[in-house]
Amino acid sequence: MGYTRDEQETSIVWDEAEQIAHIYAASPVSMRKLDKLVEEFPDVYKCVWTDKDGSAKKYTVAKKYIRFGKPASEAKLAAVANNLKKRNQPVVQAV
Repeated sequence: MGYTRDEQETSIVWDEAEQIAHIYAASPVSMRKLDKLVEEFPDVYKCVWTDKDGSAKKYTVAKKYIRFGKPASEAKLAAVANNLKKRNQPVVQAV
């Protein structure tokens, strides 16, 4: 049985004693990303539980692999957008 959009959540619980993050995912997007990580890095990411119909899963990973980033400033975003525009412009050669 699938979950409604409101029920499709991803939760991370820290285990300070073991330095492990337990991830519960009922979001198809999160599960696809985590499943790819499990496949690519099986010694780091583990899928430890799947419900009967596959609409929710639990994963474990070393806590050090969970990151939180700072939001980018408007100036930084504008600079990145400018660089992308410059890269994507066609090169005009003199004849």
